[in-house]
Amino acid sequence: MVTSAATDVPSDIDGVTPKWLSEAVGGRVTDLRAEQIALDTGFSSWLYRVHLSGDSVPASVIVKLPAQSEAGQAMGMMGGYAREVAFYRDVAGRAPIGTPRVYVAAMAENRADFVLVLEDMAHWDNADHLAGLSLDRARLAIAQLAGLHAWSTDPKQSADLQAFPSINTPVTHDMLPAAFELGWAVYQDKTRTPISSSVAEYAGRFAELAPHAIEALSDRQMLLHGDIRADNMFFSGDRLKVVDFQMSAWGGGALDIGYLVSQGLPTEVRSGCDEMLVREYLDVLRAHGVDDYSFDEAWRHYRFAVAYFVVLPAMPLLSWDTLPERSRQLCMRLVERAVATIDEINAMEVFA
Repeated sequence: MVTSAATDVPSDIDGVTPKWLSEAVGGRVTDLRAEQIALDTGFSSWLYRVHLSGDSVPASVIVKLPAQSEAGQAMGMMGGYAREVAFYRDVAGRAPIGTPRVYVAAMAENRADFVLVLEDMAHWDNADHLAGLSLDRARLAIAQLAGLHAWSTDPKQSADLQAFPSINTPVTHDMLPAAFELGWAVYQDKTRTPISSSVAEYAGRFAELAPHAIEALSDRQMLLHGDIRADNMFFSGDRLKVVDFQMSAWGGGALDIGYLVSQGLPTEVRSGCDEMLVREYLDVLRAHGVDDYSFDEAWRHYRFAVAYFVVLPAMPLLSWDTLPERSRQLCMRLVERAVATIDEINAMEVFA
C-alpha cells in the first residue's frame, strides 16, 4: 500500500503515533520507539528508525520527514521533497530499479511537510561512500540506472512523471557554480594531493563553464536518480536497493553514470575503466530497447557530468570549521576522486 493523500501528514516525529502507523503499515501498532539516524549525513531531511510492537507489523520501519533547518528549507524550495514523494508514489515498484518497500509517500497541502514510511534496510549492507564501491557493485548500480533511464523514455510513462523538472534549473545553472569558487579555495588550502595546471585552470573558470555542461546534459529526456552516491545504496549479495530521490530530474542518462563512477569508486578502482563502464551502460540500455544513444553522445555527457559534479562535494567545504571530521574527510576524498577523473579522461576538452 502506498498512501499519497495530502491530509494527515505529520509535521514531526511526535505526530507518528501508533494509530497513525497502524494505518500506514496495515497492522495494529500497539507501541513504538523512534531513534534518529544518519545524523552526520541527513541535513535536509530527518530520518528515524521506528521500532514497532503489535500485530501483523514489521519489527521496524524508516520514517523520513523534512528537517527544520536551512538545508531543509532550501530542499523544499527546490522541490526536492515533492520529487521524492512522486518517485516513491509513481516510479518505485514500476521501474526496473530496486527500492525499499513503500508504505507511505505523502505530501501535505502546504507543500512544506511530507512523510515517507519505508522498509527498514538494516540487515542489508549500506555502502560506505568514504571507502567507495567495488567495480562489481558499480556495475550492478549502472545496470539498475540503465533500467530506470530506459523505462522513463517509454511514452506510456510520461503522464506520471510530470513532477520531475529538467536538470537545467537556476540552481544547477547559476547558483551552485557561483558558490563553487569558495569551496574550491578551501580544498586547495587543505589538500595534499597535487592539482594539475589544466584542472586548476578549469576550476578557475568553473562558474563560466558549468552552465554549458548543464545545457548539454539536458539534451536528453531520461529520468535520473540525480544523487547516486554510494551511501544511497544497500546491497545483499547481487541485489541492490537504492534510496534518496530528492534530486531526481530529467537529463542525459550518462549524467548518473559520470557522477557515480567519478566519485563513488576509489581512484585506483576506477582508473582506466571509464570508457568500458559507459559502453556497458549502453549495452544495458540497448537490452531495454533504447538503441539511439550513441557512445560518442554518451561519452560526451559522461565527461560533462564528471567535470560539473565536482561542485557537489566542494560546496560543503565552505563550512569547514563546523563540519564533523568524517564529513571533512568525505568531501575532500570525493573532490580528490573527481579531480583525478577530470584529469585522466581530459574532461575539460568538451568545453573547447
